[in-house]
Amino acid sequence: MKKFLSLFLVSLCLLFVTGCNKTHSNQNGVWISYYELEKMFQSDLKKEFQTVIENCKQLQIENLYIHTRAFGSTIYKSDYFPLLKSVKKYDFDVLEYFINQCKKHGLKVHAWVNPYRILSGSEDITKLDAESPAYRWLNDDIKQNDSNVAFSDGIYLNPASSEVRCLIIDSLRELIVRYDIDGIHFDDYFYPTTKTDFDETSYSQYKSNTLKAKNLFDWRRSNVNELIEQCYKAIKYSNHDIVFSISPAASIEQNYNNLYADVGKWVDEGFVDEIIPQLYFGFEYPDDDFKFLNLLQKWKDLANRNKKVKLKIGLGVYKAKPKLEPDIKEWSQNSDIISRQTEICQKDKNVSGFVLFSYSTLFSNDKEFKQERENLKKILGE
Repeated sequence: MKKFLSLFLVSLCLLFVTGCNKTHSNQNGVWISYYELEKMFQSDLKKEFQTVIENCKQLQIENLYIHTRAFGSTIYKSDYFPLLKSVKKYDFDVLEYFINQCKKHGLKVHAWVNPYRILSGSEDITKLDAESPAYRWLNDDIKQNDSNVAFSDGIYLNPASSEVRCLIIDSLRELIVRYDIDGIHFDDYFYPTTKTDFDETSYSQYKSNTLKAKNLFDWRRSNVNELIEQCYKAIKYSNHDIVFSISPAASIEQNYNNLYADVGKWVDEGFVDEIIPQLYFGFEYPDDDFKFLNLLQKWKDLANRNKKVKLKIGLGVYKAKPKLEPDIKEWSQNSDIISRQTEICQKDKNVSGFVLFSYSTLFSNDKEFKQERENLKKILGE
C-alpha cells in the first residue's frame, strides 16, 4: 500500500510539474489578410494553400484567421454580400476548401470579417458591385435607405443603422450554419473617423426621438456596443462552441476615443470570448505608453476584469523590416524581438497565446523576416 501511495504521489508530482511547464496549447495563430489571399487567387490556389498549411505546422501555429470579408464582397457564396471577383473563376467553394484542408491537419479556421467597411480610398459608388447591399440601398427608391451607408474617404455601412446590424448578424449566422468554422473574428476597424459629419443625419434623428440623448461620442460607442453584444448572442445561439474574438488597436484609449470601441465594456459584460490587441511595438518605443511591456500590462489589467475572456497578444512580424516607424532603430538592430515577445506571452499565466501579423511577412524569404522566423522557431520548439 505504501509503495502504491509513493508511486501515486510521484506520478502526481510529475503531472503537476509537467502542467506548470507546458505552454498554452491551441492558442497560437496567424492572420491571413485579403491582400495575401489575392496573391493566392492569382496563382495556383490549392498549391499555395498547401504551402500555408505546411508552414503553419512547422511553426506549431494552429489557428488561421482568414479574411472572409474585408470589404463589400466575400470569398464564399453569400445571400447577403456579392462574391469577390477574383474568386468567381473557381468551380469549387474556396472557403470550404480552406476549411477542409485545415481540418485534415488539425488546424482551426476563424472567419475574419470587417463588419462596416465596404470600400477604402474612394467614395465612388460606381465602384461597388451592383449586388452589394450598400449599392442597392443607395440606388433604390427608398430615400430612408440612404442613411444605411456613410462616407469618409471610403464607403461604410452606418453603425447607427438597425438594418445594418441585422445585415451583419445575418451574414455571421450564414457563415456558422454553412461552414464548419471554429471562430468569428473582427479586427480594429469600427468607426473610420471622428468627424461629426460622418453620421450627422442619423445623430440628428436620434436626438429628435430621444428625451435624454447621449452626446455624439457616447452614442457612437453605444452603436458599436450594440452590434458586438448582438453578434455575440447570435453566434452563441447558432453554435455555442464558436469563438468570437476581436483584435483591437494597441491603445485602449484610442480605441475608446477614436474608433468608439469600448473594449472594457465588452470584457466586463462578456460580449466576446477573446481579445487580441495589436501590440505591434518594440520594447524601446520612444513613447512610454507604447512600449511593448507597458501595453501588455494595461491589457492584462483590463482582461483580468473578467476571467472568462481570454487575452491573446497580436504581434507584428512586419515590423522586422521597418520603414519610417519611430522604433526603427530597435527593429533594425535586433532580429529576436518577436521571439522575445512570444516567450513573454508563453510564460505569462494571464496571456492565453499570440497571433502573428501576418502570414506573408512571417514566411517571407527576406533576410530580416527569415532571421525573426528562425529565432521564433527556437522558442516554439522548446
